[in-house]
Amino acid sequence: MKKSKSFFKTSIAALGLMHCVNEYINSSSISRSTHKSGGKFYHWKHGDIYYTVTDHASFKSPILLIHDLTVFSSDYEWHSVIKELSKTYSVFTLDLIGCGRSDKPEITYTNYFYVQMITDFITDVIGLPTKVIATGLSSSFVLMANSMNKNLFTDMVLVNPKSLSLLKKTPDCYSKVLRKLFNLPIIGKTVYYMAVNKQNTEYYLTEKCFYNPFHLMQSTIKAYYDAAHSCSGKGKMLLASLYGFYLNIDISKALKNADKNITLILGEHNENSKEVEYSYTRLNPEISTQIIKNTKLLPQLEAPDTFLLSLK
Repeated sequence: MKKSKSFFKTSIAALGLMHCVNEYINSSSISRSTHKSGGKFYHWKHGDIYYTVTDHASFKSPILLIHDLTVFSSDYEWHSVIKELSKTYSVFTLDLIGCGRSDKPEITYTNYFYVQMITDFITDVIGLPTKVIATGLSSSFVLMANSMNKNLFTDMVLVNPKSLSLLKKTPDCYSKVLRKLFNLPIIGKTVYYMAVNKQNTEYYLTEKCFYNPFHLMQSTIKAYYDAAHSCSGKGKMLLASLYGFYLNIDISKALKNADKNITLILGEHNENSKEVEYSYTRLNPEISTQIIKNTKLLPQLEAPDTFLLSLK
């Protein structure tokens, strides 16, 4: 009995300490926020979506820039190319639900959730068929949205999309356990903050996103760190959904039947870039490919001038 009481007291103390640490991280993250405001919110049925637009009142054709789907991501991914693109297009950027300054509902996120979000955003906010550039996992949302509504896009540019083999992985027993762990109020948030701490944020950018770490600026690290820490750790359920493969879907049919102009932009040193090029163009030979040398996942941040040239 004494051991049980001691264990109970220790557990309560540990939870209390976790809660205090979580609250400190919440408050310090808000005070260090580097995200600039000035955008608008689209009040979607599942939450508010933060977006920006340049010269929408002009007669320029629209282009929508969709960042990769990670808990670190936001429209900051595009900040180096917006000014140049705005000379030709009305440029729309957004923070996907679960990311950046958009709402982060504590739900299990799926591919179709984002397909519907993108479809509704283009229909309700842009109102015209749109050229779209999407990075990483978000490319699968674009392809699936196009397969369900042929009037959404004029052209599709896919920046380092996920490999077809990875997208075929489905949730398993581990996925369910992970989702339950992250759903715990205090423990889930603690585990999440451990996953998105400063060290792991920098590791993600230097090892996954940039080929040359000397191209990575401290402002970029701060922006990605802040994006992961906005909304008091509610990004934990997006992380659980990503780790649990709930966002994966087989896009083979959608890719094969896509009748729009599709361009692949691949970082020369990005993971699986050769596999992606081969598998995507094998299914759809009409796809054109641009390889950006000395880059990985985010050529639009690491080599923006070369990235812009690849769009022409």
